[in-house]
Amino acid sequence: MEMLYAVHKKPGTQNNQQILDSFFNNNKNRKPTLCTVSTRNVIAYTTDSDINETDGNHLSGFYVYLADLNTPWLTYRVTTNKFPISILDWDILGKYLLVGDISGNIQIFVQKENLLSEWIQYYHVRLPGEHIIKAAFFHNGRKLVLQPDKKDITNYMDKFQRAKFLPSCRSFGGVPADGVLVVTATGLLGAFLIPPDLPNLNKLATSLSPPTLPQILTPVTQSLGRTRNFITIADICYSKNGNFMLAVANGTIDNPASTMIHCYRVSIKKQMDNLILSSQSLPSFFLTGGAARDIPDISITHLRWIYSEDSDSLLVGTKTPSGCFIELWGLMEKATPIHSHFKHLFQQPNKTEVFKTFVWTHQVNYRYSSRIIDICASKFQYGSSSYIFVSMADNTIHCLHRDTLKRLTNASLTCVWRNENDHVSKQTKIDSTIVAHDITWMGHLLLAVDAEGQLYTYRVSYPHQEQAGGQLSINYAVSLLEYCLVGGYDALDVFLILKVQQLDAIIDRLTENFTRQPAFVQQYFYVNFFAMKMNLYRLSVSGLPKAHDLTSFLMLHSILIGFKSLLRPSVLSSHDKGPAENLAMVLSESVPADIDRLLLGLEVKEFSVEASTLQSLQQLIQWVADLALNILAKLPDSRGMSGMNRSTGYDISKDIVALNSIRELLVVMRMWGLVRSQCLPVFSRSAENLDVLATLYKLLTRLTLNPNEPDEVLLDECCLLPSQVLIPQLQLISSQYCIASPIMFYLTNSNLPLRFEYNTEPNCLKLNSEVAPNEGGMSENIVDSIRHIQLGKKPGAVRRCTRCGAYSSLNSVARTPAMRSWELRWSSGCRCGGFWRLYVS
Repeated sequence: MEMLYAVHKKPGTQNNQQILDSFFNNNKNRKPTLCTVSTRNVIAYTTDSDINETDGNHLSGFYVYLADLNTPWLTYRVTTNKFPISILDWDILGKYLLVGDISGNIQIFVQKENLLSEWIQYYHVRLPGEHIIKAAFFHNGRKLVLQPDKKDITNYMDKFQRAKFLPSCRSFGGVPADGVLVVTATGLLGAFLIPPDLPNLNKLATSLSPPTLPQILTPVTQSLGRTRNFITIADICYSKNGNFMLAVANGTIDNPASTMIHCYRVSIKKQMDNLILSSQSLPSFFLTGGAARDIPDISITHLRWIYSEDSDSLLVGTKTPSGCFIELWGLMEKATPIHSHFKHLFQQPNKTEVFKTFVWTHQVNYRYSSRIIDICASKFQYGSSSYIFVSMADNTIHCLHRDTLKRLTNASLTCVWRNENDHVSKQTKIDSTIVAHDITWMGHLLLAVDAEGQLYTYRVSYPHQEQAGGQLSINYAVSLLEYCLVGGYDALDVFLILKVQQLDAIIDRLTENFTRQPAFVQQYFYVNFFAMKMNLYRLSVSGLPKAHDLTSFLMLHSILIGFKSLLRPSVLSSHDKGPAENLAMVLSESVPADIDRLLLGLEVKEFSVEASTLQSLQQLIQWVADLALNILAKLPDSRGMSGMNRSTGYDISKDIVALNSIRELLVVMRMWGLVRSQCLPVFSRSAENLDVLATLYKLLTRLTLNPNEPDEVLLDECCLLPSQVLIPQLQLISSQYCIASPIMFYLTNSNLPLRFEYNTEPNCLKLNSEVAPNEGGMSENIVDSIRHIQLGKKPGAVRRCTRCGAYSSLNSVARTPAMRSWELRWSSGCRCGGFWRLYVS
């Protein structure tokens, strides 16, 4: 493990230490700071101080913050709680953030207007007087498994298999229900359903709109056991039959029962609109049967199921006078012979009968001289390879193997870091204490939070990555990326373990495997695959132009699909094909260079759209024409005679799919121009009689004949194009401060770890795009990456992507259903898959 970066807060902030002492005086095992990472690589953590204030005059309370791991210095406050927070958890989709406290309040927060920087409480549950110690969202029944022996298989359907797993609760029609199960310190179970009809919080609204009041949800409660017992530690996992498995213990009472761990099976069923909770006691065990049987004054401090979807292995952390023990217990089937006096109870008394039962057995243990602070386990299971991360009171983090608890590596927070402007020999020592940590879902970034609410990120590498010569295995990296693609997980933590020298090989292997998939699989993952490919290109300086081309291709593909969806003619010339399919077939069969001759073979009535709708789409039509101009204007430079300018990787001018898509759109524009000429793109021409659309179609048609080696006559005509029409500058990749950037990948170990400050953009990561602009087309205005309209140099409050830095307006400009549908397509996130945040210039 190596520390990648650390984010600290501005000096001067004070903690609410007196409030903490009053709440946690009687329970030293509970900690006021928690952290958890979602499947979308967003970390949420708690702190007792306002990290944005430096004068110490902030309001007393307990704060919840979150940040995208790509821009961890940009933190966003979710809420300020009156009572100490004891539970913090994400749902599997990263949409709901659950916050529970020691006073029985359970709050669920969602994004406001799909902005990562704006969160509102929309659900509230109250269990008066109950200390919430554990909570878990209902399982949706989806589990994707990757086996190492199938990592070389190309087909996604064979490589990734859906395991048989039932949802925790079903609604009408067998649909998995959303809900939460909670456990309190008095042994009380509580469960509630999250309404499936989430109101339209994404509706664009002004900042003056009144806040929405949270919905009050009523929980169903049930005693965990026959009697209510005081518990301090609990953990929840899921079983394949849809039940919850609970392990609880009381680690504060000094008696023999303090070393006993109780296990329960909890099932939830929905009848009509009501939930029914049932709890069943399972085999329990004492720690006296383990490695610490002869040690006095031992107490349980941590319980952790190894996998959240496997109830056969339980990790137990204990505190002893000399340090700590970490023990692994397994649930094994044990056969007990039956005495002859009891054989008559069975159907076949003559046979040798045995009684089979499940018992907990001690397997391995790990001992250390300091007490345990926090424990987490890797969430992604790559075969039998799984790892456990334990943070200790001496500021060390240990990585243990799951089966043997053998320490593989460890890291210390007392290491040194360097300021971005300091000399290499000048170092600063860290003086903080780790209080919580969590691992990302793909298991390659370990996030730790100290008592001051400061963030530390470690890059983790494993032996099963099959490293050769210090390089990450290509097969392993591709398998991880494909798992993220199929499973819907964010791949940011995978990006940060790649090497720049491997990017081209990984992209080529990823593309080769994708092209071998069945047609329906490619169609389903089409957009997400190209977005992942675009993000991979963005990791190197040489890949920035390719990433820009892929961004244009994704936008072109979306516009083509959106325009085709508008074609709903009342009368069809052919019932086998629609107008869009008919147009694609005509373009593929014949290659007429004259766009007007092509229109003679098409039914213009099938492409008719309302005039008001056409006018609202003018900026998208303009962008397609501008893209065609840019492709043709740059063609001579990219096809240099010496061959020095030719580059490998994606090039939109060589993509036959992209070129044919532009041709289809040019034909549709031509026909729509007959209905409403105002919707046509506007060009600055040197001659008024120049038909730009016809010229573009002619040149693109000739380019599709041989996109890799265009003829000299075509290149000469493309060279004359800038003198005939002004080539507008398309929006280039913005300058973005982010972790997943070429600058981070070119840093050596001597430059790490980097030191950042909350709410301060680090100059050491600033990346200036050096893509050469076209002649006469440079503009300093900010362009809306979704609507393709000018926003000005300083547009005020806009949305900005946390991954690629693209801008988008907060206010809707839609006047027709078609444009509203286009805006909703990008309301939940950027075209690259990143998050929108509020940006004020």
